[in-house]
Amino acid sequence: MNKLNKIILLFPLLLIINTVFSQTENLIIGRTTGSISLKKNLDIRVFGFSKSLSGAIFLPGPSIDINLKDTVNIDFWNISQGNPASLICNNINFLQYTKNKKQLVAKEPIDHMEHGFYSFVAKKTGTYLYYSPENYPFNIQAGMFGIIIIRDKKNTSLNKKSNNEVLWCSNEIDTKWHTNEIMDVEHDNINEKLVFPEYLPNYFLINGQRAKKIKGLQSIKNKETNNTLTIRLVNAGLYRHEIAFPLNMNLKLIFGKVNSLTKSTKKIKVTLNKGESVELLVSLKNVTKKEKIIYKYIEPISSTVKNKTRIPVFF
Repeated sequence: MNKLNKIILLFPLLLIINTVFSQTENLIIGRTTGSISLKKNLDIRVFGFSKSLSGAIFLPGPSIDINLKDTVNIDFWNISQGNPASLICNNINFLQYTKNKKQLVAKEPIDHMEHGFYSFVAKKTGTYLYYSPENYPFNIQAGMFGIIIIRDKKNTSLNKKSNNEVLWCSNEIDTKWHTNEIMDVEHDNINEKLVFPEYLPNYFLINGQRAKKIKGLQSIKNKETNNTLTIRLVNAGLYRHEIAFPLNMNLKLIFGKVNSLTKSTKKIKVTLNKGESVELLVSLKNVTKKEKIIYKYIEPISSTVKNKTRIPVFF
């Protein structure tokens, strides 16, 4: 076989490999300077992640949206003024490397103005929470968390982000944990454990805004054309979150623990403990305009409901 024929045969093979096994590069910046607005005349300080030096902090932080079998490389640049920080995901194995691409045996926190390098292979489709574990649970309560979405390109209903997809990432805020006295953590190379007030959250959020401000899942105008929806639910808080859906939404669990979903004669309930997430495929065809979703934030030890919000299905 001549050289030209070898090249012609090799080119399609390389194209297939690059198509199936791609690499994505992600820059995530850790910050201890940011704020979110809880209501009129009430902004609170937060920590968090962004993708640029000038980028504002949002909750959740930047999403890493990838395909199954992708290799993901993360450059984590910690520009926070406080303690070192790092990245972790409870359900995905993050490998950590030096800047010279040498794998670390033991993971290390990243100091102020330093870079940490992480890599993982997207082995299982689903929705995952990543966060900074230092001084747990302070960093995650302060806002250092984001979402990883792994899609299957072969599944046409989930292979790309569309208007038929909703992400609700919920958490609670205890404003006493967000005072300057606590947020201005002095730099400490050894990550000395901090002492915080008793956790008594007084604001309850979805996607960084108060749950009662969420308009709904979908515009009523789109009901006839888009009556099937993918919902991704993530609990980034410390409480247990329970979400009750109308029975006629016909929820189908496509990712998450099987026992997260329970059904009664009146509703379908999703239960998420801290750090857990699910993906649901739902039908809106038989849902009426007046029906609502009930979102509960429950203190896990006493099982006391601390907040209950009714969110309309349609807006």
